[in-house]
Amino acid sequence: MDCTKTEEAPVNRLHFPATELNRYKEEEGSTISSESGSNDAFSDCDQPSSIANELELMELPKDDKVYELIHRHCQSNLTPQFQIISILRSGFQSPLGQAKLKAFRIYTDSVAEKNGGCGKAAAEAARVKYGWCGVEKNELKEILMYGFSQQKLNNNDGLLHLSPDNAPLQCLKDSGDEDGIRFLLLSRVILGKSEIVVPQGSTTQSCPSSTEFDSGVDSLTTPRKYIIWSTHMNTHVLPEFVVCIKAPSILKRKNPKSPWVSFPILIKSISKFLNPSQIRLIQKHYKELQERKISRSELIKRLRSITGDRLLVHIIKYFGQKVDT
Repeated sequence: MDCTKTEEAPVNRLHFPATELNRYKEEEGSTISSESGSNDAFSDCDQPSSIANELELMELPKDDKVYELIHRHCQSNLTPQFQIISILRSGFQSPLGQAKLKAFRIYTDSVAEKNGGCGKAAAEAARVKYGWCGVEKNELKEILMYGFSQQKLNNNDGLLHLSPDNAPLQCLKDSGDEDGIRFLLLSRVILGKSEIVVPQGSTTQSCPSSTEFDSGVDSLTTPRKYIIWSTHMNTHVLPEFVVCIKAPSILKRKNPKSPWVSFPILIKSISKFLNPSQIRLIQKHYKELQERKISRSELIKRLRSITGDRLLVHIIKYFGQKVDT
């Protein structure tokens, strides 16, 4: 197929908030600059935070239009108890960053062409959107520098799960630090042609069912999860922003780390509310912890993914009341 590609078209005509983000880029240069190494847009910015320095990112000033857009869009989809501390972005200024950006554009064009998109139809064929991914602080630098690692994905199926850009709260439960700060990656993702993939934990599918498909979703009409194959997660996903969020105290208590609730007791208690397949899965993860194949925090994230936070909070509160009495 002879398609005349325009380098920017597949990337710029994106789903909200990407359309506005790219419009601001064109007007003021305050987001990605793929060809220039200039940081003039940040000349009046306050000194970057320690987190920004540590991650080698730029902190967006609060009067920046991109900051205002992401803040408004993110805050409108979070409860008032969440406080956005800062928004950081990758400028893709280093040689490696430039290579990642150009590679993403090449894959965008490739998916568009595979799906029959030419010219103005290329963006629709590539379906590049934004997605959220909750990560821990110690994983951020590794992801931003080297990409996603299949062994460290916050699920048990080896796939990368992203929440749509209008649902950042969905992935907050999968991330967190002891001080209550949550880190959300806002990434561009090439969805292309999607297929239905069964929920995490019950699938053995590790790649597209055919070359026709480029990604997975839990629903074709109203997806709550974008599912990216491990073979695609470092070619079809481009981390661009990090949103640092102060979580309400109730979330900080959701991690079952209190010394008076041991894992065996916790697992025995939650097993009363779960089906046999979920119980076996939890027991499998606990065995992996005992064998030091996964960390304590990883086990906690997997427990929360299987049971949901409400059940864990209920049980932990129950044991807390028993101790208090």
